[in-house]
Order: sequence, then structure tokens, then C-alpha cells
Amino acid sequence: MAYPIELRQKAIEYYRQCQNASQVCRVYGISDKTLSSWLRLYEQTGSLAHQVKGGNATKIDRQQLSDYLEQHPDAYLHEIAEHLGCSPPNVSYLLKVMGITRKKRPPHTKNKNPNK
Repeated sequence: MAYPIELRQKAIEYYRQCQNASQVCRVYGISDKTLSSWLRLYEQTGSLAHQVKGGNATKIDRQQLSDYLEQHPDAYLHEIAEHLGCSPPNVSYLLKVMGITRKKRPPHTKNKNPNK
């Protein structure tokens, strides 16, 4: 659950006044783990803004990806990622955004042998 930055700031200020973590958690309806992570975040970065994690698929050149896929249509994600210098999840995400899906097998056909 993402809490607004105003709530985070108020909770930290209240904690500095009373120095009682359980009281702050009760007043603001947050867990003690949440409060301690906010305190740690503030000490490390000086800000309470939400930290975004993960790669950025927008850094991959779409034209370069399309060209590589035309030349290597059966390449695995890890091979594409190695060629483009990024991670496989980034490639997967960008392929999804571009509307390129994985290879599909043809549907099963009924057995034409009537004896089975």
C-alpha cells in the first residue's frame, strides 16, 4: 500500500516529538515495520518519496529490437537482452508493450484414426 508523502512526513515528525514508535503506529494506523522503513529511508536519502525499483524498458531502442528479432526470430529473451545490454524482464516488458507475443503452437488436432 502506498501512503501519501504528507502522511509519512507527519508520522516522522510525530515520532521525533514523542520518541514512541508504538504510539505513532497506533495514531497513524501503520505497522512498526512501515515506520522503521520510513525512518531508514529518510536517514539514507533525506527524503520520504517513494523509491522506484526495477529496470527501465524505455532505454531499449525499439527499432534495434525489431531489427534483431527479424534477423533472429527464435532468439531467447536472455539472448536478446545480452545483445541489447539490458535484463530479460526489460525485454519481455517492451515486447509486451510493442504487441509482440511469444510463439504459439498450433492447436491439437483430433486423431483421425477411428480405431483408437
